[in-house]
Amino acid sequence: MNKAIATREKLLTEGRRLLWSHGYSNVSLREIAQAAGVDVALVSRYFGSKLGLFKATLEGAFDTPDFADENDLVETVLRMFVEAPRGGDTPSVLLLIQTNANDPDVGALVRMAQSDGMQEKLEALLGDSARAALFMSVLLGFGVAEKTLKLKGIADPGSAAFEAQLRHLMTSALSFPSA
Repeated sequence: MNKAIATREKLLTEGRRLLWSHGYSNVSLREIAQAAGVDVALVSRYFGSKLGLFKATLEGAFDTPDFADENDLVETVLRMFVEAPRGGDTPSVLLLIQTNANDPDVGALVRMAQSDGMQEKLEALLGDSARAALFMSVLLGFGVAEKTLKLKGIADPGSAAFEAQLRHLMTSALSFPSA
């Protein structure tokens, strides 16, 4: 990997870590550049601006596979939750949403990326925006319960009980009558 590509990747990695963890409006370009170990001017060189860097961090963040049917949706999402890395330096999409979805500068971008990458796909599969919204609410709520609130009743990730809890919530959301 050449130096320019490595520098761009460092900025992208540190931008994602800081912007997703602390929120777009709470992080300066100087902080990102310092964390990446590069001159702040390189953000403009590779991304044009702080907003350009933020947009680059969103690329692929909400990508989901195509689902054959509702059963495939539940099983695939269940695997994604069970196999999701926990800990480490890379913040989750849930944290991105929590810290940025209401930001006056980037909130609309986050909501649009979520809609384009996930919500529209769910609505097309389920044929109903209400059921898609309930399903998404389950994922967000379960993620908050597990990762943010660390509720005692949520089973350990990877356990059969964890899978049963999440499967129950997802299938309950999908059982809501279509409009």
